[in-house]
Amino acid sequence: MWSRGAGLVLSASFAALVGLVSPTAARAEEATELLGPLRIRDMTPFNILRLDMLPAHAVVGGRGSWAIEADVSYTNTFVMSKNVMAYLEQRGDRRPLTQDDVDALFALGEDAYYVDGEVGLLDLTFHYALAPRTSVYFTLPIYSFRGGFVDGTIESFHSFIGNATDGRDLVARDHFQTVLSLHGLQTAFLEAPMDGGIGDPVIGLRHYWGLGASRWGVVLDGAAKFAVRGERSLLSTGSNDFGLQASLQGKFHRQGIYFGASFVLTDGRVFGVKLGSRVVPTATAAYEVGLTRHTNFILQLYSSESALRDTSIEEIRTNKYQASLGLRSRHGHMIYGFAVTENVANFENTPDVGASLIFAWVSLQPLNGP
Repeated sequence: MWSRGAGLVLSASFAALVGLVSPTAARAEEATELLGPLRIRDMTPFNILRLDMLPAHAVVGGRGSWAIEADVSYTNTFVMSKNVMAYLEQRGDRRPLTQDDVDALFALGEDAYYVDGEVGLLDLTFHYALAPRTSVYFTLPIYSFRGGFVDGTIESFHSFIGNATDGRDLVARDHFQTVLSLHGLQTAFLEAPMDGGIGDPVIGLRHYWGLGASRWGVVLDGAAKFAVRGERSLLSTGSNDFGLQASLQGKFHRQGIYFGASFVLTDGRVFGVKLGSRVVPTATAAYEVGLTRHTNFILQLYSSESALRDTSIEEIRTNKYQASLGLRSRHGHMIYGFAVTENVANFENTPDVGASLIFAWVSLQPLNGP
């Protein structure tokens, strides 16, 4: 899978970037504007509709300041259980799955899953500062579902680095197909049931505390996702989710170090599969360093439990580990950036690769401190 080879490329790229960043930072005379971690969310199939506490930004502004943020993420997902792989190998031909294939997989009488497609997400967020260290925010997610257009590129990359295709050569390219039989519930789409739509809105509150005269601070934020229109296939779990996140942020001359831990109470259904009421813990860590006065490089790590635990398939129940590399710049009121996210372990429960575009408009100059 792309994940395995790209993981090596990711590590090599990071090592090369560190080599370039260090001397650049040492030569620079002016402090970099530090903005905090990448605010990109978990795009894994069984977690994409639940509340996800985005890593806390590190911008502090005056009372009445505001910002509009747009985060666009696009992922290519190709995951399956071992019994589906065995079935496809026995079938042999390279062609899309049909209803006959679905019936055969459901007739196995055991948990099975197959998800193939590309998912886009636009998170629109409005921030407003009630006080210099206290703000509220409102987020509206907009989803897009497609068969995709990068399957051929991924397979070519596999071939180039000498990796196995992990089943991609057993199905047709650029199709959105889903087959699920989990915990007695069965779902089969074969093609995306919709082009996209608006998901559940999120409302949150955050507060920043500086730790004395040190360069460290703590951010506490809470948020709630409201299923205002009930359960909707691929758009809403049908449940109200609630989350709490604590972040430790250290901001130095040209470098920032950020740690975050969150807990989300979630429920409802995803892909027609019941998640069950549970608390999902997540941990993040990020390192930000200035390449120039206005442009920063970010390395970010993400770890989380799966929201779906009631299944005999270990690949779904296991934890998710992902890494992101990003560049972000600020000029005037505008912040923009780009990031790539790659799974680094347990490759059958997360997207192969994801790309994110980051845009924000802030009403005033950010303050790098309390």
